[in-house]
Amino acid sequence: MLTVVHTGILVSSLVFMLFPVRINSIFRSSCEMVSKSTNEKLKQGIAVRFHGEEGMGQGVVREWFDILSNEIINPDYALFTQSADGTTFQPNSNSSVNPDHLNYFRFAGQILGLALYHRQLVNIYFTRSFYKHILGIPVNYQDVSSIDPEYAKNLQWILDNDISDLGLELTFSVETDVFGAMEEVPLKPGGTSILVTQDNKAEYVQLVTELRMTRAIQPQINAFLQGFHTFIPPSLIQLFDEYELELLLSGMPEIDVQDWCRNTEYTSGYDAQEPVIQWFWEVVKSLTQEERILLLQFVTGSSRVPHGGFAYLMGGSGLQKFTVAAVPYTPNLLPTSSTCINMLKLPEYPSQDVLRDRLLVALHCGSYGYTMA
Repeated sequence: MLTVVHTGILVSSLVFMLFPVRINSIFRSSCEMVSKSTNEKLKQGIAVRFHGEEGMGQGVVREWFDILSNEIINPDYALFTQSADGTTFQPNSNSSVNPDHLNYFRFAGQILGLALYHRQLVNIYFTRSFYKHILGIPVNYQDVSSIDPEYAKNLQWILDNDISDLGLELTFSVETDVFGAMEEVPLKPGGTSILVTQDNKAEYVQLVTELRMTRAIQPQINAFLQGFHTFIPPSLIQLFDEYELELLLSGMPEIDVQDWCRNTEYTSGYDAQEPVIQWFWEVVKSLTQEERILLLQFVTGSSRVPHGGFAYLMGGSGLQKFTVAAVPYTPNLLPTSSTCINMLKLPEYPSQDVLRDRLLVALHCGSYGYTMA
């Protein structure tokens, strides 16, 4: 059990409210606590004490925010669903299976707003489209790839090709899964009888995007923003773009090198005992956090580790572990990668120093040697 105490700015020992929260119901109890507090007192400061422990201070506050951010994405509450690659989260369009879902979305917005207000980081990363919703930035068809990569490719194909004589017979409507039943939803008034043509296909793609990424979760977005704006006004947050907002809320992703090494496979002549592989992991351990993120992005196309660790890394056709493949060495040869299968093609360098130098050149100088598998 923990106790949450509000402290004034001038008299830090002044207890505004003492509220017991059991650790096994921290989400609901904290939601109730926040709803009973005034915004002014929540802005003044938050002190947290775990029941049975003497410790207080910023470390305990950080732990409270960390636990709550993990609870926000707890599938038991049905508030958020994982993105296609398992690294980010998006509001669940079917969250109404939880009768309290909108109250909980409002609470989730309050927690993230409070965290940002008090300069605390949360342990959760959202899809680019959801950050855009927080900022009031329109989504585009490329944002669809976070929840349905194949559908995004289809939209891209429509935009890139002349559809005049293909007989697609598309209309301004789509079939949507609502609790297991397919329903036809018009994209605009009379959409079921309006054909998609070469002239209006861009409008169709944008409306499909808005349906999938915005209209389907509009009540959830509105409830979240109602809570978030309690502490962070729109005029302030709109100074940032979606990338900056992610860093403000969640900071730089932490990468567990031991977990990374444990969940890596080797091919084309490499194994875990090869000197080049031993050198590689020594270099990875010596990299800065930013450089590790660059390496992860270089090989997988994503800067984040999936929820649950490297064992859940996704490739183009499902789970696909990080893989290092041997490549014959020639002087000045740089590493390359196949992002669709999370493969680093690492030359058989003659020393650890050469390996480090060539790897850093690839990461820092924009030599993104992506290849098709």
